Amino acid sequence: MIETVVTPINLFIAAVTLGLGAVKARAVRQQREWTLKLTASVLIIAGLIFLLATPVVYRAVGNAVGSPNVCALLVPAMTLTCVGHAHLLTQLWREDRRRPAVLRRTAARWGPVYLGALIAMTALHVHAPLGPAAPLRFAAVYAHVPEVVAFHFVYWAALITTVIVTVRECTKLSIPGRPGLVDELKQAIGWFAVALGFDLVNVGLTAVALLGSKTGPQRLEGIAESAWLGTIASCIAANIALASMVLRSRRAERGDRRRLLALHDLVVSRDPAVEADPHIVLAPRWSLWTGFDTSLELNSLMAEIHDGCGRLSPWWSHVPAAAVSRLAPERAADETSWNIRAAQDAATVLYAAQARTAAQPAVRDRLTKLPGADIEPHADRRHLVQTALLLNHPVVLEAVALAHQVHTPPAPR
Repeated sequence: MIETVVTPINLFIAAVTLGLGAVKARAVRQQREWTLKLTASVLIIAGLIFLLATPVVYRAVGNAVGSPNVCALLVPAMTLTCVGHAHLLTQLWREDRRRPAVLRRTAARWGPVYLGALIAMTALHVHAPLGPAAPLRFAAVYAHVPEVVAFHFVYWAALITTVIVTVRECTKLSIPGRPGLVDELKQAIGWFAVALGFDLVNVGLTAVALLGSKTGPQRLEGIAESAWLGTIASCIAANIALASMVLRSRRAERGDRRRLLALHDLVVSRDPAVEADPHIVLAPRWSLWTGFDTSLELNSLMAEIHDGCGRLSPWWSHVPAAAVSRLAPERAADETSWNIRAAQDAATVLYAAQARTAAQPAVRDRLTKLPGADIEPHADRRHLVQTALLLNHPVVLEAVALAHQVHTPPAPR
């Protein structure tokens, strides 16, 4: 009876998760970030877990490879791999843990745990005298086989240990460039904790089925089958967490896109070359793909802004940035949102754009790079948004006005 219920649910979850993984894998082509690669990989592996656990697929794969219960090994092995992905993501999200030397030490410490568990599980499964396929009931049906008991204990020990460590790391997350983001994601992290809790429910029910079938007068196959419902509930909770994170991310990306449009309009849309031929840049647009992938559209917008700022380099004067430094202490000292380098960039590009529009000659002693040019890549988006927001700040406007006074030649007498 439970197979009839589980089969369509598993296939639906597998299809959705594999589809999301394919979308993320496609996005990797535009954003070659490790975090995105790991997210795509974990979604694809999770989809395969539900596919291989589906009874009809379980039996078909077993018949195809000549090992009826091979999926009883593949599903736990893939589950540990997913936890390993999440573990690595928590390291990449923390600024103090993502340096190569630190990552190598972490890999040296935890690699043997994951690899050792997978090797031990594989050896025990291969050595176990197993019979016909038993999807969802493997622990209860083969509870009398010592290798199966040892297999499960190795898996549970590795899973519980790594899950606890991963959850602990999640409580210490610090995403580069977005210091307040973790606080905003408390609800998503809560759902993630619920998902892990349901995984432990699966472990508990499977343990009852395994040990009860081994020592009791009858096999507890019903309990073993019910354990998979905990995994389904875990997946639903994890998807709610993922969906809330994606929605928050899309909302933030759309907000940043709106804020960046003023800067884009200043340095790109008002470029005489662009006005003459508007097809020489991508320009913000909606398409079937970018309508769903806001990060791709945002990255294109940022790339165009950087390119537009570069075309303003003949008018990069040192005066606006110096004026901002001089005016900032008395005008912006009490503003929590104030960012000196973003304000200097805003003043520099605003003056350069106005000078270009007025057809003024290029600055003789011009800057070789913008004040914010050395911003770390992970902080680039935040810096550009702050620059856009400060374009109309009184300090920036006054600094630009001073620059015009310095560079405007005196009128002939």
